Amino acid sequence: MNHPPDNEPLEQLAEAIVQRGLAAPARMMLDVVAPLGFLASQVALFARPFVPATRWMRYVDALSDAQGWEQLRDILNRDC
Repeated sequence: MNHPPDNEPLEQLAEAIVQRGLAAPARMMLDVVAPLGFLASQVALFARPFVPATRWMRYVDALSDAQGWEQLRDILNRDC
């Protein structure tokens, strides 16, 4: 799977969601949150100082703009 490096955290997050059998609920949640993408990205930015500097920071960074949420939804729809 060769994906652009900026999509890598989103690809990994989508893969983890699928492996845990949560793809359908995640897609529904992302469809509901889609109109609030900007607000969701602001929540991710707010949570950033509270996230330990681990691999989770990559996910928070990837979801810190509205396009990140749309990309995650597109990846889940593509893979499932």
